Amino acid sequence: MSAIKSSDDLLLTEELHLLLIDRHHGGIVDTTDLDLRCAFAGAVLMDLANAQRIDTTLSDLILMDSSPTGDEILDYCLNIIDQQQSNKSTIDQWVKHFSSVEIINHIRRHSLDRLIARGIFHRDPGGLISLDDHVELTGRYPNIPLPNGLDALLRITNIVMTDEIPSPREVMLIGLVEATGIKDHIFTRSLSNERADRIQLITQMDSIGRSIRTSISESRKIHEGRDTLQRIYCNLTSTTTSRPPLAPEALPLVGHSHIIRPVPTVPLAKFYNSLGPVFRIRDFRNELVVLAGPEANLFCQKRGRSLFRSHDAYGSFAVAMDTPRLLLSMDGEDHLKLRKGLSPGFSAKEYLAVLPEIQNVIQDEVPTTGTHSVGHMFTQLTAKSIALACNGYTPTTQQVDDLDFFMRRLVSMTILQFIPDLFNNYVLKNKKLQKAKRGFFSIFSSAVDHNLQTSEDDRKSRVLKALLEFHRKSPQFMPEQEVRISSLGPIFAGMHTTASTATSALYLLLKHPETLKEAQKEADDLFLHPDELIPQTLGKLDVIPRLIMETLRLYNPFNSVFRTAINTFDFGGYTIKAGTPLLIPFCVPHYCKEFFPNPETFDIDRYLPDRMEHRQLGVYMPYGFGTHRCLGSSIADIHLIFCLAMILHSRHLSMDPPNYNLKLIFDGVPIASKKFKIALSRRVVATYKGKPLSSHQDLSIDPPPQCPFSAQFGQS
Repeated sequence: MSAIKSSDDLLLTEELHLLLIDRHHGGIVDTTDLDLRCAFAGAVLMDLANAQRIDTTLSDLILMDSSPTGDEILDYCLNIIDQQQSNKSTIDQWVKHFSSVEIINHIRRHSLDRLIARGIFHRDPGGLISLDDHVELTGRYPNIPLPNGLDALLRITNIVMTDEIPSPREVMLIGLVEATGIKDHIFTRSLSNERADRIQLITQMDSIGRSIRTSISESRKIHEGRDTLQRIYCNLTSTTTSRPPLAPEALPLVGHSHIIRPVPTVPLAKFYNSLGPVFRIRDFRNELVVLAGPEANLFCQKRGRSLFRSHDAYGSFAVAMDTPRLLLSMDGEDHLKLRKGLSPGFSAKEYLAVLPEIQNVIQDEVPTTGTHSVGHMFTQLTAKSIALACNGYTPTTQQVDDLDFFMRRLVSMTILQFIPDLFNNYVLKNKKLQKAKRGFFSIFSSAVDHNLQTSEDDRKSRVLKALLEFHRKSPQFMPEQEVRISSLGPIFAGMHTTASTATSALYLLLKHPETLKEAQKEADDLFLHPDELIPQTLGKLDVIPRLIMETLRLYNPFNSVFRTAINTFDFGGYTIKAGTPLLIPFCVPHYCKEFFPNPETFDIDRYLPDRMEHRQLGVYMPYGFGTHRCLGSSIADIHLIFCLAMILHSRHLSMDPPNYNLKLIFDGVPIASKKFKIALSRRVVATYKGKPLSSHQDLSIDPPPQCPFSAQFGQS
C-alpha cells in the first residue's frame, strides 16, 4: 500500500468504491461485473488526468508525463500505459484494457485496503465490507477537511437535487455513475427520473471525463445482450425456473447421510456421472447443492472468491473455540492478509529446519516391538511433528489425546451439525469435553512458556512469531484470543488429515508387497550416506511420493468443503441463488474412470511421465483450490514422505491379522478403525561397503544412520 497521509483527499477510484457499497446489507451493490470493471477503469483514467499524467482528445488518449505520482494505484496504472502506449492509442482500447479482471482486482484491492486503513470502511469477521459506523452516522470521512471530506453520496445527491454548481470531482463522479449503468443502484428511481435533465447537463461539463465516458458506453453496448443481476433475479422468481435434480437413494430424516459417510467421494462420483455437475443432496439437517467434477473445480477455483463464503459453514466452529474467526472461516481481504503473513511458517523449509528433532519424535512414537493401532500412532507423531515445526514445541501425549477428542466432537457438532442446536450447549459443557478443551489450549501456553525459556537464536516457532508480530502491529486485526487459536491451527487442521493419509498409505503398502519392496529400497537408499545428503534429496524420491499421491486419490480425508453462495450465479445449466448452502467435493474426479482408468485400483504408475493422469485440468486437487487451498500442504507432503521413509527403513512391518481389509469409520473426520493394527520390530539394514545387501550375502552391520539432514540443520 502506498504511503497516503490521513489528510489527503480520496481518489475518484476510492470514492467510486464508496458509492458502490451497499449501505443496507454490506458488500457491493448488485451490478454486473462488466459495469463494475468499466466504472473502475474510467475512474482511474480520470484520476490520471487529474494528476496531469494523461490527456484525451475526442478519441485518443495521450501520455503527457510518465513520472511517478507517489500514489501506488496511479503509478501502477501509469506504468502500464507507459509500457504499452506503442500498442494502444484510442480511449476505447485503454478502457477495454483497464477493464481486465487482473488490473481491476489490483485497483480495487488497494483501494479497499486504503479505505479500511483510513477508518472509512469496516470489514467484519466473515469478510463482509460495510461503511464504518462513524462515517455512516456523521457523513464525514475521518481527517479529511471539507468539502471533500463529506460523504460522496451526500455530495452528489445534493448536486443532483439542487442547482448548486458542482466541482470538477463531482462532475466526474456523476458522469461515471451515469455512463456505467450504476445510477439506479445509487439514486432512487424517482430521483433519477425527476432530475434526468440535471444529470445530463452535469455530465457535459467536463471534456476529459466526457471522452472517457463515451468509450465506456461503447464498451458496454457490445455486451448489452448479457443478463444483469436484476434480470437474473426476475428469472429466479418465475415459476419456470428449475432446480438441480435431487440425487436418488435419500431416506427420511437422514437423507443421503447413510451413503456419503464416512467418505462421500465414491457415491458423489456416481451421482456426478448420472446427474451431471450440479445436483442436490440431503444431510441430517440441510439440503445442499453439490458442485462436482473437474468443470466445477475449475469454476470454483476461478470464481469462488467472489461467489462463495466460508464463514457461514465454519463460523460456529470458531466460536466454540472461544474466538470469533479462524483462517478456515475467514474470507476476502482479511483471509488473504492473514494467509500471506502466515505462509512463511508453513513452508517445507521450516519443517526441514527441525528434521533432526522430528526424527526423534518419529523414533519415540513408532514402537519397536508388539502389535499397535496404526491410527493412534500416526495421530501422535503427526501432531507432535507439526507442532514442533510450526511452534517450536512438542506437545505431550495427553495434550494430543485431548486435542484429538475435542476436535472430533467439535467438528461433529458445529460443521457437520450431527447434534441439534438445542443440545449443543449441553454437550459443550460436558465435563469430559471441557477437560479436553483445557488440554487443547494448554498446548498454546506450553509453547509460549517453552519459547520464553529458549534463547532467541534457538527458537523455532515461525507461525507463533508471525502471529505475535501481527498482534504487536495490529492488535485489532489480531487480538489475543485469535493469536492463541491461530497458533494451534496448523496442529488441529493438519493432524487428522495427515495422520489419516499416512495410515491409509501404510495399509496400501502392506496390501501390495511389490510396491512395499520398492518403497523400502528407496528408503534404505535415502539413509545410506547421511553425510552426503541435502534436504533436496527428499524431492528426488520417486516411489514414496507416487504412493502418497495415489493414497490421496483413493483415501483423501480432506475431500470436500462447505460454502455458502453469496452471489447468484449460473453453472451447469442451473441458476444458484445467493444464500444457497453448497457442498464442493473436489475429489469426485478421483473416482471417475474417464480421468483415472480403473479408478478403484491402486496404481502408483498413474503419475509416471508417460501417463500423468493427474495433470488433466481440474481432475486432481487433493488439497483443495483457490485462496482456501490447504496452507500446510507443503509441510504435509514432506512429513508424509519423510515419516514413511523413516518407518520403512527402521521397522519390520506386518498386518495383524494379515488378511485385514481397511475399514474407515466416521468420528468427526474419516479415520481407520482401531482394528487396523500392525506388528512392529526393529529393522537393521545390512550393508557391505556402504551398499544394502540381500540376506543371503556375506555382510557386516553398519552403525545406525543419523538423520540425512542433521549435518546441515543440526545447529539450526
